[in-house]
Amino acid sequence: MAIRTILAPVAGSEIDRRVMDMAFRTAKRFDAHLEALFVAAEPQDAIPIVGEGMSGLIIEEMIRAAETETGKREANGKAAFEAAVATAGIDIAEAPTTQSKATCAWRKDNGREDETVARRGRLFDLVVVGRDPKEASASLTFDAALMETGRPIFVAPIDPPATIGEKVMIAWNGGVEAARAVTSAMPLLRTAKTVTIVSVGDVPYGRASARELAEQFRWHGVEAGVVEHTEGGNVANTLILEAEKCAADSIVLGAYSHSRFKEMILGGVTQDMLAKCTLPLWIMH
Repeated sequence: MAIRTILAPVAGSEIDRRVMDMAFRTAKRFDAHLEALFVAAEPQDAIPIVGEGMSGLIIEEMIRAAETETGKREANGKAAFEAAVATAGIDIAEAPTTQSKATCAWRKDNGREDETVARRGRLFDLVVVGRDPKEASASLTFDAALMETGRPIFVAPIDPPATIGEKVMIAWNGGVEAARAVTSAMPLLRTAKTVTIVSVGDVPYGRASARELAEQFRWHGVEAGVVEHTEGGNVANTLILEAEKCAADSIVLGAYSHSRFKEMILGGVTQDMLAKCTLPLWIMH
């Protein structure tokens, strides 16, 4: 599958600028069309539940305040989009062009951000998102993009590296989620300068090893190095250390091999990587 369309949600927060930076760089890499999506909450959904005895005047004031806040968020998000357009030098296009080049567009929808991103994201090849656990709305959007779109997501770190996708590391455990992530990332892997497959711990019975994956990659014209850690330990820490050793600028990762709820409560590789890793993460569930 080629990466021809990219969705990048913006919310009017500090996350937007790094999301726009990585989304535009990725669009240029694949000559893809990028849509920056802002979702305006309905005023009645943006205010607390109205209690008994609350006057109509107070409700109107709350709705106006919610509308004002949405307007500020939209202005901030569009400013981040326009700054990225100017920096990237990409043309704005509302419809496909006959030329093979990157294009972009701004889109505004109304509704719940997480639901809209899930619905809209299913139409795109890739979703670029940011994540800040301190911001509930960003986390909800992240969850919707990962769990509800059926598409790979590219997670923008706080400080994106100078290059993205030139030196790619794959976190491989032979599981279904890892296989999906690798398949979705093939456009990235085919154009990477180096690819390194890293596995940590013993490969469970019935799963393919990292070396077997490397052999299959040759059919795609991808030469990959292999690093196998037979001992366990903290998987995320080992993966991050190996990423440093191979100077990776991106990591491909299957998300939530175990129950997502269990990982959120007890911890897991996905949660650890999202919390600790400073590189862009290409993730698929």
